[in-house]
Amino acid sequence: MSPKARPTVQAVERAIAILKAFSSEEPELGVGELSRRLNLPKSTVFRLLATLEAGGLVAQDPRTGRYRLGVDLIGLANNVIDYADLRRVARPYLRQLAEDVGETVSLSILDGEDAVNLDQYVPAHRFVMRAGWIGRRMPAHAVSVGKVLVAFLPEEQVEAFLQTHRPTFTSHTITDPAALRAELAQVRAQGYATAFEELEEGLHAVSAPVRNHEGDVVAAISVSGPGYRLTRERVAAMLPRVVETAQLISREMGAPAEEERG
Repeated sequence: MSPKARPTVQAVERAIAILKAFSSEEPELGVGELSRRLNLPKSTVFRLLATLEAGGLVAQDPRTGRYRLGVDLIGLANNVIDYADLRRVARPYLRQLAEDVGETVSLSILDGEDAVNLDQYVPAHRFVMRAGWIGRRMPAHAVSVGKVLVAFLPEEQVEAFLQTHRPTFTSHTITDPAALRAELAQVRAQGYATAFEELEEGLHAVSAPVRNHEGDVVAAISVSGPGYRLTRERVAAMLPRVVETAQLISREMGAPAEEERG
C-alpha cells in the first residue's frame, strides 16, 4: 500500500498539526490562536490539547493559560538523536565493508514488525537488485537484518512476534511459528543471520547485530546481493568480516566488550 493510500486517523492528524504549530518564534500558543490557525473548533482544540497534556507532549502555563511543548518530547527527540548518532558512527564502517566485499551494505533498525533501512552504501560499480534503500520497510521474518533484530528481543516480545501472521514471499520464506522460533534461537546462539531468497527470488544476505552502550541490540548491518554472485560459499567466507564490522560499530557505540562477542 502506498503512503498516500494508507488510512489515517483524523484526531491524530489534528494532534500532529497542533504540535507542529509551535516553533522557536512562537513557543507558546493559546486555544484561540490554534483554533484560527488550524481552522478547527475551539472545543476540538481544547480536547486535543488536554489529551496531549496528559501524555506530557504539551504543557499549560497556569498564569496565562497558553500552551507550550512538553518536556516528554525531549525523550522522544533523544531517540531520534540516538539514531542519528548511530548513522554517523556506522557510516565509515559501512563504506569500508562495502568496498571490501563489493556488495551493498545496509544499517537497519526494527520498527514494529518491520526492519527499516537507516543507511546504506552501494559500491559504484555494482548493479543493485531490489535489496533495499534508505527508509525501506521490510518484513522482519523474511530478511536477515530482521531475524537479527527480532532474535535479540526479550523473550515475551519474540513470542508476540511469532503469534502474528507472517506472509509468504517465496518458497523459502519461513512462516511456520515453530520453524521461525528455531531459526531465531539459532541466530541468537550464533550471533548472525542469513537469508537466501526468503524475501525475493535470487536475493541473498547476511547480517550481524550492533549493540549500544548497554549491550542491547539496537541495529543490524547486512551485506546483500544477487545469489549468483553472493553464493552460500561466499557468504560463509565474508561472514567473519561482517561480524567484525558490527563489533567495531558496537565498540564505538560503547558496547561492553563481552557483548561484542555475543
